[in-house]
Amino acid sequence: MAEQSITTLGDFLKAGQTDYQVFDIGRRLTEISQEQFDAIEHQQQPYPYPIARQAQIAVLFQHKSAEQPPYLWFLQFPLDERGLLNLAARNQYLEYVINALGHEITGELTEEQQQQLQQNPYLLTPSETQRAALHAHVQCQHNLSPSIHFETAEAYLLNPNDSLDWQNIGLQGLHDVAARLMQHNDISTAIAEHFASYPGGVRSPLAAALEHQSIPAHLRNALLELINTDDSELTTDALRALASTSDEPRVQKQIASLIENANTDQLVVIAARLWPVLAEPTTLNSYLNAIAKLDMTLFDTLFQDIIALPTVRPQLLSLIAQQQLSEPVQQALNRLKSQVQ
Repeated sequence: MAEQSITTLGDFLKAGQTDYQVFDIGRRLTEISQEQFDAIEHQQQPYPYPIARQAQIAVLFQHKSAEQPPYLWFLQFPLDERGLLNLAARNQYLEYVINALGHEITGELTEEQQQQLQQNPYLLTPSETQRAALHAHVQCQHNLSPSIHFETAEAYLLNPNDSLDWQNIGLQGLHDVAARLMQHNDISTAIAEHFASYPGGVRSPLAAALEHQSIPAHLRNALLELINTDDSELTTDALRALASTSDEPRVQKQIASLIENANTDQLVVIAARLWPVLAEPTTLNSYLNAIAKLDMTLFDTLFQDIIALPTVRPQLLSLIAQQQLSEPVQQALNRLKSQVQ
């Protein structure tokens, strides 16, 4: 491919003769198809999973013919006020990479090339959870073995009353288990049975692992029962673990009923991980009423977060335009508007 025809990251990866995958890692691990990523890069659609007006992505690629291990880039690009990819930032990153590598993007890097690649502002340092979720998903997707931590996590989750010390469970092991639940009915059944009784030091990171992976229906149903308990920490963990099911009607209905009495942590989780429930106008209105009772800074943060979501923004703007907001919400919005002006 001629150099002048390379205008996008996708073009660059194709010119390098690579097979590649793109994942959003900002909200929850979600693969972005090459067609959708191409549309994003051409500003034909807003970035679907913005977080703090950024697109946080992982790009996994490997040469189509060479026997080499895959490469992984963690990147963060700013979005404009419409949620579209900032092309100037993307182009600048491309310039960094092409200057450092030319078109040999899967060749062995010299120390100078490595330094050049590290000296750009668009590299993202992923959290341990982001990295573990992606690694587990990719290993499972490509039928590769899980990490050495899998068996320890599996053994504990299957039988938490055994002599195994839960503090010996590695985070990667929990993510490896979470990524394989659709193939391991015995483990998902055990998690459904024991989720409420796992110690917090296991349950919270397990919930953070489950939120990035698909879960079977029987585990979803068990978790739904737990979001109505009096234990607020258990409810929060169950909510997180349900993240991948948040577009299912039954889940949306039950979360909608929780919002009025949800605490701050739960309201944050709903916006960050379960945002599809907010695309329903009645639920969205209820959520606005709930966050209007929070600290002003929290209201501002959560409102600005959800209005940036392409699936929520139209409904939110419609509610504002039709003046269907309660007085506390309207006052909070007026205050926010006055600060922005």
